[in-house]
Amino acid sequence: MGSTKKYDVLVVGCGLMGSALARTLAGRGYSVAAWNRTPQRALALAESGVTPVDSPAEAVPATSLCIACTNNYDSARSALEPVADWDTTTLVNLGSGSADEAEEMARWAGERGAAYLDGFIGSYPRDIGAPHGMVGVSGPAALWERHHDVFMSLGGASQHLSDGVRGAGVLEGSMVGTFFIAALSAYVEAVTYAIDQGLSPRALASTATQVISLLEAVAPETATAIAQDSHETDQATVKTFTEGARATLTAMRTAGYSARVVGAVVENLELAERAGFSQLAFSAQCKVLADTKGVAE
Repeated sequence: MGSTKKYDVLVVGCGLMGSALARTLAGRGYSVAAWNRTPQRALALAESGVTPVDSPAEAVPATSLCIACTNNYDSARSALEPVADWDTTTLVNLGSGSADEAEEMARWAGERGAAYLDGFIGSYPRDIGAPHGMVGVSGPAALWERHHDVFMSLGGASQHLSDGVRGAGVLEGSMVGTFFIAALSAYVEAVTYAIDQGLSPRALASTATQVISLLEAVAPETATAIAQDSHETDQATVKTFTEGARATLTAMRTAGYSARVVGAVVENLELAERAGFSQLAFSAQCKVLADTKGVAE
């Protein structure tokens, strides 16, 4: 790999995701070390060609790239606090957190002389290393380029998001924390109700494929509409969606389900209607969200 270091990569945190990162990189020919607060988890990776180490303080100076993959920023800092020598090692944090926490972590790294990148993983552990696997990274482009091959080894859809360290946190919060988790929760709510009403998983799967294709088609135009604040439509209005969602909510609650996700959808749509946006596109809800930003209901 052309490195003078003992290791190409050190992975700090050997949970399901950290272990997948370490195994994948070792399988791609990188020299990989791993540390975990519970040593057995790092030791379990030895059979995959990963070297378990006793201390980040000893391993960080011996590696080119340190990937922190812990539960949160606090646990990453706690694990890495004993490290004194960051002179030639880049730190990238791939744990969950906010954009504000990313900036705080960048300051913490800078105070210790560490080059810093922030990131998030947009994949399940099973997808690490696959063409559709993704690691999103923000921070100085020169650092991204320096470690480009490592990141691309973790997923063919990996990308540099922004020169500012906040980018990954914003994208993770919006696309993963908000969109994906809410969408998956809505799917669980919908499928639970539908199966209780006698539909088969096969019928649900085929319909879900069609609905996901529809979502894929409208997502780009929805983002553009919000960015341009242009919500005229000749397809389906807020009123149309509100009536459909309200009917669904009534049916689900009549069947004994709380329907919390679709209930929140109806609440947002009704807010948009009361604000006078009933004849605009679904995207017009953004105007209500902006108006109520930071206001507790």
